[in-house]
Amino acid sequence: MTYTGEYRKGHPRPIAWIVGLLLAVPLTVLGIGIQPAAAANVVNATIHVPSSVQTNPCVFPADVVNLSGDIHTVITTTTDNNGGYHVDTHLNSQLSGVSLTTGTKYVNSENQEDEWYARPPYPMIHTHTYDFVLISQSSTPNYVLHMTMHETVNANGVPTAAVDKFSMDCQG
Repeated sequence: MTYTGEYRKGHPRPIAWIVGLLLAVPLTVLGIGIQPAAAANVVNATIHVPSSVQTNPCVFPADVVNLSGDIHTVITTTTDNNGGYHVDTHLNSQLSGVSLTTGTKYVNSENQEDEWYARPPYPMIHTHTYDFVLISQSSTPNYVLHMTMHETVNANGVPTAAVDKFSMDCQG
């Protein structure tokens, strides 16, 4: 078939097709504009708080609250060109409790974020204390549950987390 400068509807123009092919081949061979996506490591876990009896320091004499619920945790690490990892931590808490002495109910529902950077040498450990406000469903003051969590990132960017301490404070 000879090219006469005309084309039939529905058929590509041979010159445009050849020019497109000539431009695409070097870009594909050189990898220009093609960036591999950085794979992220994700840990998705739920910390169950099963009937943890905590002393509410906001009430005198001391009040005891039977606290339960879940703290859903998602930790994501993404590598960078410097050999480090960007770590994003997201927590969603759904907690409730009832005072064993007064019957006052407390509830909590909130989201919290933390970001940090893990750099060699590994493992790298980050400690953060998260505060969860427990809202009183009466005139009793609110209180705050503090949870200290240690996050560790290994040389492969895999995160782990461990909670080692809970404590209480008054919010007011």
